[in-house]
Amino acid sequence: MNWLHYLLEANIYLAVFYACYCLFLNKETYYTLNRAYLLLTCILSFILPVIQIGVLKTAEKLPELTAVSYNVTAQNVQLISKLAKQPTVIHQITLNDALWAVYIVGIAVLTLLLVIKLFRVINMTTSGKTLIDNRYKLIDVEDTDTAFSFFNYLFIGTKTTGNDIIIQHELVHIRQKHSFDIIFIEIIKIINWFNPVIYLLQISLKTIHEYIADEQTAALDHDALAYSAFLVDNAYGLNGSSITHSFFNYNLLKKRIIMLNQKRSGKLARLKYLVAIPVFGGMLCASTLAFSKNYAVIDLAPKHTVALKTVASKTPKTAADTLSRSQVKSRAVTTKGYKYEETGYLVNNKADFRVIITDKNGEQKEYYKSKANGTELAMLQEKYGYTFPKMLIFPKMPPPPPAPPVAAVPHKTLHRLPPPPPAPPVASVDVKMPPPPPPAAPVKSKLKGKTPPPPPPAPPVSSADYKTPPPPTPPLGAVGLPLPPLPPLKLKKDKKWAPAVAPTPDVKPADTEPTVSPTEPAATPDVKPAAASPTAKVKAKIKAEINKQLNNG
Repeated sequence: MNWLHYLLEANIYLAVFYACYCLFLNKETYYTLNRAYLLLTCILSFILPVIQIGVLKTAEKLPELTAVSYNVTAQNVQLISKLAKQPTVIHQITLNDALWAVYIVGIAVLTLLLVIKLFRVINMTTSGKTLIDNRYKLIDVEDTDTAFSFFNYLFIGTKTTGNDIIIQHELVHIRQKHSFDIIFIEIIKIINWFNPVIYLLQISLKTIHEYIADEQTAALDHDALAYSAFLVDNAYGLNGSSITHSFFNYNLLKKRIIMLNQKRSGKLARLKYLVAIPVFGGMLCASTLAFSKNYAVIDLAPKHTVALKTVASKTPKTAADTLSRSQVKSRAVTTKGYKYEETGYLVNNKADFRVIITDKNGEQKEYYKSKANGTELAMLQEKYGYTFPKMLIFPKMPPPPPAPPVAAVPHKTLHRLPPPPPAPPVASVDVKMPPPPPPAAPVKSKLKGKTPPPPPPAPPVSSADYKTPPPPTPPLGAVGLPLPPLPPLKLKKDKKWAPAVAPTPDVKPADTEPTVSPTEPAATPDVKPAAASPTAKVKAKIKAEINKQLNNG
């Protein structure tokens, strides 16, 4: 917590409350309400700084955090450890340090004075005592002209005159517990010793105490005029300690007489005390809007803050022997105006923070949270207004980046079928190739210049291994002998020619294997046969030759 800013804000509120008292309530005769107002405003002045209304607070621009994930090798880890072990820069005295030193010295001096005053008063209580109403103790002070009270003790000098009236006056202070108010204000004065308003407030509170005691004493057996004359006659007595209520106070004599004879305030005057409500509300809003603070504890209307913007890197791990390490960097300014660069590390699921603070003279100082002791943490908080983060900013490693989108496929390519797979190889089958048909014998035609057409080609035979068919062999007979060539055909000029077809034998020997008949030749054009007599003779001659050879074989 930034105590200097907190004390400054509290003293500003205290001055505002006291100014309202002087403007509206100082002349009123409601002394008890005035006493309550002064005491409560001292308490509220220290409570207001820790209260804020989050809805009224403007959205602060949070520093952008960039989460970086990378791999650190063993050499880099050793280098970082060496840098961390380097000694820090020696702390120099700044203006804030000087202010703190002066403030602590002032507190020490006022505390010592208060202890001395208490010791002196307590030392006086050891002398002779006389009980009053079996509740209060009356102590005679030898050879003095003084009268004062402190809690249940009433001190009165042996040379004092009019002791009965003085005792009645001091008993009012004792019954009203005014000494508690004095001690409370002394403590507030020690804390705010640099604020002159607290000294004025202490005088006003003591004056109100005297107003209350004078009013109740004059109302017992004496009228206001007679009691005022008694105050004037005993105005030059000896004053007691500042922590006691002294009857003889020349500085307050005039005010006491004026207020004792003043007309009582009306009932409508009590409405003036309601002015404290808008004053309190206005200062509460000012505390939220005018002060940029980090010591607010109570938020009457909290406002949701915007999450920090984080950017995850896309660097993958490259080696198995590296350490999983992440860091978060942010740059901002502390509440005391010091620039700092904060780096959060996550090494093997353990968080650590490093801060580099730039001093007013431009010098940079480095601190680590894991190595800072309590003294250094308190110094960072008090001098620079910086506190290390307490929450774990790395609950888990950032997720991997999403896969890139797949490019759209054109519409036409979606309908294209993939090419069929190649046909599996077919096992070869041994097939006996039939012999080709015998070539046709040349036909002599009487037509000059014309040759018969070639015989039709043999039909293609499928083979599993796609082997080249063997070359054609000449036609053989039934016994394996070549057939004699056919004689040419003689055609007349007025008739169409027809190719001669080799006759197939009708008789097969018993000891030979059946052969596969060749494929039928392609259809020949419809041609009329030649003359019957030559052709029949040729056919009969060929048939007789074939039968002869078969019989000889």
